[in-house]
Amino acid sequence: MKSTFLNNYNIHIKYFILIINVIMNLINFKKYIYLKKNKIGIFEIDFQPENYERNILDKIAHRLKGHILIPINQLYFINGLIRKYKPKKLLEIGVCSGGVSATILNAIKDIKGAKLYSCDLEKKHYRQNLFEVGYVAKNNFPELLNKWKLFTGNTTAAFIEEIGNNIDFVFIDTAHVMPGEVLNIIEILPFLKDNAIIAFDDINHQTKKPTIKIKYFHSCNNLIMSVLRGKKILFQQKKNEKFKFTKLGAVILDHKQENYFFEYFYLLSNNWSYMPNKFEIDTIRKLVKKYYKPFFLSMFDKAIKMNYKRLKIEGLLKKDYILYTFVHSKRKKPF
Repeated sequence: MKSTFLNNYNIHIKYFILIINVIMNLINFKKYIYLKKNKIGIFEIDFQPENYERNILDKIAHRLKGHILIPINQLYFINGLIRKYKPKKLLEIGVCSGGVSATILNAIKDIKGAKLYSCDLEKKHYRQNLFEVGYVAKNNFPELLNKWKLFTGNTTAAFIEEIGNNIDFVFIDTAHVMPGEVLNIIEILPFLKDNAIIAFDDINHQTKKPTIKIKYFHSCNNLIMSVLRGKKILFQQKKNEKFKFTKLGAVILDHKQENYFFEYFYLLSNNWSYMPNKFEIDTIRKLVKKYYKPFFLSMFDKAIKMNYKRLKIEGLLKKDYILYTFVHSKRKKPF
């Protein structure tokens, strides 16, 4: 009698475990379908933007001349992303000579209703003060300028409300040192369309060694690229190929980015390499106060206070980080 009871008990336990396994498999399967359907959290290796509709960029390649810091083979990556996903409202942060601006404008010229908004903290080229920001696009591509609005001389936070909501593509190429691109992300998140694409240059700086021309490299872009939640796309990362650190990358953002605001603001706890001036900080702070919960504003304020104190102690509070980073720079005045 006892033996029969134990046998029945063991059978019931086995069935129970089997049912639990079936339920877990169903949950995982549904999760897989959801992830696949919504393109969430998957590393994209089947689509290589740099090989997509290259002919669109080839038509203007000979006109992309001047002080362009991004080579043509890397501009194909930006061109391919735009041609594939057909964004309508595009934002560029960090314009410099305007080579990327021209690339984007050329990529959207046949996309009905598409427009590029570009922002740069400077009015002059940050390494060549004789040239205005965006001069390559302005001078070489007058036929494309009807789809372009350029903002200069202030932070993105000062212009973002005028630019407005539903931004679905962003290219960021700014400081590369903390808090640079992290602040850029915080400035734009409330204005992005669901599943917006954010692309970055120089996400591999942390893998490089200092050179004679460049004194040091920082991991700011790598940090924000790593933390942003979404589907990652890397430049020249091919299927069935060993992983490599590449120069450009993009993220197709997951749904409900507000769930990850803590991670993004927490990046500000990393040591800053420079301190934006009071006007810039105040402009960004007003935006944070208006569009984020008080908790995140307190994180922002804490990070500023902590880094201000540290930079002051180290004698770096008023350091012009561009002159410090690029010893060959012709820059004449700090921010």
